[in-house]
Amino acid sequence: MWTITFIVLAVASQGAFSLSGMPAVQRQMGDAMIRAMASPERSTVCFPIYAQGIAAANDKYELAYNTCLDNAANSQKLVENEVAPDRASLRSDGEGICATFDKCANMELSTDFFECYLDASGSSLSTSLDMQSVSKTKLQYVNLRYQTIQFDKDFCTDDCTNIYVKESTTLYSQLEECLKTGEVVSPPAPEPTETTTLEPEMTTTAIPTPPQPELFLKFAAIP
Repeated sequence: MWTITFIVLAVASQGAFSLSGMPAVQRQMGDAMIRAMASPERSTVCFPIYAQGIAAANDKYELAYNTCLDNAANSQKLVENEVAPDRASLRSDGEGICATFDKCANMELSTDFFECYLDASGSSLSTSLDMQSVSKTKLQYVNLRYQTIQFDKDFCTDDCTNIYVKESTTLYSQLEECLKTGEVVSPPAPEPTETTTLEPEMTTTAIPTPPQPELFLKFAAIP
């Protein structure tokens, strides 16, 4: 029955592995599963020790990864809030110019029509040039900020993935050794993950759900 528990844990873990491609961890998972089937008596000793640690590592990874996504989304929201006044100003100027030309389009007499467009074109030229200058400057600024946010997000997700691979590899190696020799090496307790979420908060799409402890406990309780 501990073999079934491990299979459930392995299937639940697959979502996290498939995200970044972790062949070393997957290979160790397969090796441990084979040894569990070959040595069921050791499974009852080894699984209670290491399966909970593996599930905790998955939970830690999910939290860290989603925090990276949340921080990136919040940073983008801050940029959008920062340039919102500029967008409103440009929109207002553009609508004003359009309203002036719309008024000219409704002139019935040709003299009034052409005179209106002549005046509107002259008065809107300065505003149009200002709009062009502001738009160019803000476009460069937003692009730079977004590139920085993307770099920070990639660095953050790569870092937490590397930590997860290191922790999971160690746990699966210890589990496999326990199944092979019966010798138990107490796994180190996972270090708490420090998270800092920028305000305002935004909802983001989570990565594939890692193992759930209650699912593990449900199968572990079966004699």
